[in-house]
Amino acid sequence: MRKLPPVGTRLHWQELWAALRETPDAEAIFAEALRERIPCEEVFFFGSGRAALAAILSALRSIREGDRVIVPAYTCWSVPAAIVRAGMRVLPVDIKPGEIDYDFERLGQLDWRGVTAVVSPNLFGLPGDLDRLAALCQAHGATLIDDAAQSLGASVGGRPVGSFGAAGIVSFGRGKNITALGGGAALVRDEQLRAALAESADAFRDGPAPSAWEVVAKGGAMSVALSPNLFALAEQLPGVEVGRTVFDPEFATPALGAARAALGAAVLERLPELNKQRANLVRWIDQILRSKKGVILPMPRTGAAPAWLRRPILTQEIGKRDALLAALIQAGIGATAMYPDPVAAIKELEPDLDLRGAPFPGAKRFARSVIVLPLVESLTKEDLKALSHAVTDVMGKKVGERWA
Repeated sequence: MRKLPPVGTRLHWQELWAALRETPDAEAIFAEALRERIPCEEVFFFGSGRAALAAILSALRSIREGDRVIVPAYTCWSVPAAIVRAGMRVLPVDIKPGEIDYDFERLGQLDWRGVTAVVSPNLFGLPGDLDRLAALCQAHGATLIDDAAQSLGASVGGRPVGSFGAAGIVSFGRGKNITALGGGAALVRDEQLRAALAESADAFRDGPAPSAWEVVAKGGAMSVALSPNLFALAEQLPGVEVGRTVFDPEFATPALGAARAALGAAVLERLPELNKQRANLVRWIDQILRSKKGVILPMPRTGAAPAWLRRPILTQEIGKRDALLAALIQAGIGATAMYPDPVAAIKELEPDLDLRGAPFPGAKRFARSVIVLPLVESLTKEDLKALSHAVTDVMGKKVGERWA
């Protein structure tokens, strides 16, 4: 059966060759390339984006008072996992579903006592209102950490996402804007935070990095598995986990390593091309869905240039999300429901939750109505026709009720 992967970048042989030829200065070269795109004082590499966030927060805790970190009430579960790993508590604040951004009215009404940091949203490559968020953080004496894990290459008013606030984070996982088959970085702009992180960073990269041969073998296998004719088979193989969301504050903390750094630097050169390809796919998808009843298309705000990673859509009617998702999967479209619940609904997180920002109706609605569509190079016109037919078929039937 032909099935599109939900996300992924096929690696070129030249990029795998760069990983195999790992050099001692690979991390320095990668760091300089990142700094050219997101200006900062220093780049610190880690084995994942969540390790980078945990390291920033741990360093921040050593120089600032307070232990609360504000996060969007709907976000990647790696964000609260990193906060708990750093010994801090998670304070969710509701979102506006159609904007995939903080509900700023709720942020303005919030009791900010004990808040040390705020993590920006920027999900799926759509930047939030980062100027407004930065101003609010400054007014309350909180540190903004600009999360560009899903938005590398995006900008707001010409300023790169990841450069707002004292520090930014980027991720190089398999499903990110560029991939190094794992890894992440903290891009620090604040001197005091930079000094603190320089002293404590090694605690979050204390495991061995993968060898060059491991990286090349994994990259080659991934590139083959991304073929729509093989993906359905590949995701059934033992040890392969696709689209599984887990809350795990005890995550491993390996080093990035020279091989992954060399691979990341090589793929980073293609970032503008990759983001342009995904933007073109969004335009094709939007042309089809814009006229469909019952579907909401979140759009970038004025002045923002997205770095689309996946195309989120929302169903207007309760019950139709699951029906539409099932139809898309049946049609071989690698759609997913993304994260299964809002942050406040993560059972294992309960001891470390600060619920002063409750309730979270926007996050609950988003979690029950979102579908994310793949923006992969193997998406064809036939896939777009299948998408159109599935949406028309499901949205034309009565399933449940409309959102109030």
